[in-house]
Amino acid sequence: MRRVLERVAPLAVLLALILAPGCGARFELPTETDQAIIPGDGSYQMVATWSGMTGVRDLLLTQGSGTQLFLLFNTGGTGLAPRGDVRSYARKLTTGVPSPIPGISFATLFNPIALHTGSSGAAGSGRIFVLDAGDSCLARTDPAAPGVCDPGYQAQGRRITNLAATWRVREYGLLGGDTISTFTDTTMADVAGIAADDQGRVYVAGSAIIYVPDPNDDRIRTRRLLYRIYRYLRGPRYPGVIPVPRDPFMPGANWHRDTTFVVEEGSGLGTLVDPRGLYWSSAGGAALYAADFGKNWVQKLDPSQSSAGFYFLDGGRSGEAFNGPTDVVVDLQGFLYLCDTGNRRVVRYAADQEYVQTVNVEPDAQGQDLMNPIAVAADDSLVYVADGDLAKVIRYQRRK
Repeated sequence: MRRVLERVAPLAVLLALILAPGCGARFELPTETDQAIIPGDGSYQMVATWSGMTGVRDLLLTQGSGTQLFLLFNTGGTGLAPRGDVRSYARKLTTGVPSPIPGISFATLFNPIALHTGSSGAAGSGRIFVLDAGDSCLARTDPAAPGVCDPGYQAQGRRITNLAATWRVREYGLLGGDTISTFTDTTMADVAGIAADDQGRVYVAGSAIIYVPDPNDDRIRTRRLLYRIYRYLRGPRYPGVIPVPRDPFMPGANWHRDTTFVVEEGSGLGTLVDPRGLYWSSAGGAALYAADFGKNWVQKLDPSQSSAGFYFLDGGRSGEAFNGPTDVVVDLQGFLYLCDTGNRRVVRYAADQEYVQTVNVEPDAQGQDLMNPIAVAADDSLVYVADGDLAKVIRYQRRK
């Protein structure tokens, strides 16, 4: 009997220690929790993978109260039929193929490629601005063959014959619906990125048609395509003038191009070469951010004056130079997130330009690393990344 008691006593002591409260908290057994303990090191954990997102092209996460998540899809095409759409999704879906929120749709889209949130201007209501790239060849189609792209006809420098096929900005409410307003600018040949600010102004990046004077004879001008970011304002260029003067380059639009602001093509800070993703933010001072694909930079540009910048990042502080960046966003704390597409990563920088971390340190739910990250959206703790090659959206959450 004594030997039996000697064996039982240590077990009883051990059981008592397990069941006894410690430091005012109950000690959970391993089988009582279904999650691994995540270290609070501030790194990012992959928490969801949405597969089957064929044609995903851009992401938008509105910030502040009432956050909404929008995904832009574009599956391509050659005719005048719609090639893409914008859908809204719940922010915290689990792994799988999510379904869009019913009742939210965006009418009249043709060839959407990018979107941004902004303001309606004086009213201050939230808006969604979608950049529709149109089809430059179909816009200049031979009238004898409407809807047919004829590169030979287009190469002759023909004027636009089909305005419905030109690029344009379309403005919507936060729940989509009918187009509130729209505009195009025929002085831009093609477009790549869009941003909008809290004053209702819209920024568009792309290639503009510029007539460059001959250095020896200013009467001779050469037509060139140069990279530009233009800014557009609501209403006529000269309010109060009757009859209202019409801008021949922006037919039918109640908008005009702000000729006091332009970001030009160039090699230095404040100029660009092939700007792609744009983002406007007031965090840390109002600024326009641009993923400069051609120079492998991301730039913080001054929206108060033409071709002026605050700084550029080239990836050097992360240990690897950027390679073809395509998108950039800024959260409400001023942290910057960049799609470094050529290096297959998404990186995070602090407002003081210091490199913080790479977001995609973990593979997705299928064990795959990023292949072609083309768009990013973020708030204070979540980052969404669209991968065009994998047809996935991966959600990461920062550990606290």
